[in-house]
Amino acid sequence: MGSLFDEDAMFVPGPGQEPVYGREGIKEALKPYLASPGTFEMGAASVHQNGDLAMVQVPWRITSEDGTLEGKSVEVMKRTSEGDWVYIIENPYGV
Repeated sequence: MGSLFDEDAMFVPGPGQEPVYGREGIKEALKPYLASPGTFEMGAASVHQNGDLAMVQVPWRITSEDGTLEGKSVEVMKRTSEGDWVYIIENPYGV
């Protein structure tokens, strides 16, 4: 999952929480989301692209034995020199 993020990306783990910077820190911050078995669903994305940058909004839901989390993420992505898209800002709750 870490390869989805730029080396210097920023991740906002939740409303009012301090951002996490860097791919390795983000991988650690995502572990609680992935710890319980369950399902991860994403809705239709809204994408606004300008050259090698894109703003993406997507509704999501994680359902597990611990309950349900859901939100509408706001993300900024960039196209790498290899042509792949990676997150530079990931805010799963869009706030």
